Amino acid sequence: MAAGDDLLMLSLNEVQSTVLKAARGAGLPLGQAEDLARVASYLMGIRGEAAVITRALQEPVTEVQARWQDSHVTLSGSAAMIAPVICDAFRMGYDSVTFAKADHSAYIGAAMAVQGVPLWWEGCTIRRGDSEVLPAKPGPVTVPAQDWDVWMGLAAKTYVPESETSRSTGAGAGLTDND
Repeated sequence: MAAGDDLLMLSLNEVQSTVLKAARGAGLPLGQAEDLARVASYLMGIRGEAAVITRALQEPVTEVQARWQDSHVTLSGSAAMIAPVICDAFRMGYDSVTFAKADHSAYIGAAMAVQGVPLWWEGCTIRRGDSEVLPAKPGPVTVPAQDWDVWMGLAAKTYVPESETSRSTGAGAGLTDND
């Protein structure tokens, strides 16, 4: 990170809820958006990897292409879409998975860690490992303002546009907000 970059101090809950909205705004299906939000909380709590999340949010959502073989699966697609398939492959007893893009490694590793699956890496091929998965640290984390701005911009795509009609039908806080 360059000197002078603005950092925001946020809770892991703020990170997770904002990334969930951002993922929906980016067009991810709800299940993958929820997974991405959990991965974001884990990555921020373990290594402060906001850029990995921002890349996953900005990557075009693509359909998963899978080639299932005897004990190996080969996958291509966007990181947020293939990570759940990798989890499923290991749950189904597959020994190894290969994915197409090396820059998906940090995201996929975190997605497996969230599921409690330790891994052995060989480039873009992973195998189930036998080590312990590191837990994320609790407490506040720092998020670069540039990443936060991307997340908030995508989250804003899920908001109801302001109009007289939306206000008259209950959108927004109104004159008093007593929730």
